[in-house]
Amino acid sequence: GEDIWPKRYAIWGRLVAAQPDQIAYIVFDASSLELFMPSLFPPIQAGSIGELAEKLGLDPAALGATVDGFNAAVRPGTFDDRILDDCRTEGLDPPKSHWARRIETAPFYAYPVRPGITFTYLGTRVNRDARMIMADGRPAANMFAAGEIMAGNVLGRGYAAGIGMTIGAVFGRIAGREAARNARN
Repeated sequence: GEDIWPKRYAIWGRLVAAQPDQIAYIVFDASSLELFMPSLFPPIQAGSIGELAEKLGLDPAALGATVDGFNAAVRPGTFDDRILDDCRTEGLDPPKSHWARRIETAPFYAYPVRPGITFTYLGTRVNRDARMIMADGRPAANMFAAGEIMAGNVLGRGYAAGIGMTIGAVFGRIAGREAARNARN
């Protein structure tokens, strides 16, 4: 709930990677089902939190206590999934600052999530001409890079959705121009 998903989803991967077995669960209830973007895979569904825990391979008492603790921390507000609303929690670490609603209406759902590789963060460096920088720090004579292989070097620790495509398009044009120039020489 820190900000809208296009600004945060890349950071979630790092947070999930820090969890035991690098897995986390998005747990929600019937009142939130239609708020998600369409998924290739349906959520796991159950009639109770305990049953949901069993389907996820989690301790039912632990998941029940987690959901109860979350529900107790929710402070009412005016829910609006299109803006940073005032629905929040108190007493949780980290706090949920927007879109906090109690998880209480059956059926209950969950998506197991794991981190994925989006970019080769700091894997391939390039200069402003999209020329690859070699291990000795010098530009390559005839190698250029654009897109996923180098975008992480531009982005640092997170990004808004779609910015990787922009970087790929910009550096793709630069790399193509420079490769053509190199080939003519």
